[in-house]
Amino acid sequence: MTGAAQHRIERVIERVVVLGDGPAVPGIAQVLAVAGYRVVLCGDSESLAAARAELDGGRFGLLAAADAGRISRDERTAALERLRFAEAPNELAPEADLAVVSCAATAATELAARLAELERRLPAEATLAVDSPGDSLAALSSGLARPERLVGWHWGQPAQLNKLAEIVAGAATAGTAVEIVVQVARRAGKNPVVTRDAPDGRGFVTNRLWAALRGEAERIVAAGVAQPEQVDQLAADCFGWPAGPFSRGGEAR
Repeated sequence: MTGAAQHRIERVIERVVVLGDGPAVPGIAQVLAVAGYRVVLCGDSESLAAARAELDGGRFGLLAAADAGRISRDERTAALERLRFAEAPNELAPEADLAVVSCAATAATELAARLAELERRLPAEATLAVDSPGDSLAALSSGLARPERLVGWHWGQPAQLNKLAEIVAGAATAGTAVEIVVQVARRAGKNPVVTRDAPDGRGFVTNRLWAALRGEAERIVAAGVAQPEQVDQLAADCFGWPAGPFSRGGEAR
């Protein structure tokens, strides 16, 4: 897919619905609003209150970005004006050109059911992008009427700074749907890379590579070859990484 020809896109993407329980959700909404999209962030009252605070006043929020010079004061104001918050995604989904769902530790069957319910509320031509815990699109599209509109979109954390955009195309995914997500990611300042779905596997390319690296690092320490801090230092010195497998944490986000 990485070398595939671009597909013509006739639908202009303007309105995006963002929802889910993943930690990247507020950041995703912020990034897309800064990129110029009209964004509705959906959730329950508690999560929306936390998201409001994080979006502007958080460590990577709009105010911090303006203070650091990553965006201008005017861009911060414009992004806030493009953001809406709602507890009723089913009422707002019919307005969406794109829905982005980011979920944390959710069973594939449960997430598939959520996607199917959301799809019923979306326009037939809308694109549905999912940032799952690592489930294949084949598993997540089982209940969809339009699996050709489903695209995987793996985000890095913090979403406001991380350039990661692993775009996953399933066997049934339409080329136009992939290209829509690629263009949105690029406009949002990401580096989109299109990969193929692995129906019999789990995980994105990034976290599968990270799991292999972390596993080998743990075996090195268990064998008494080196201490965790030594492994981290060697990785940083050799590969130029800002952090090694032990100081970075559990997954490649």
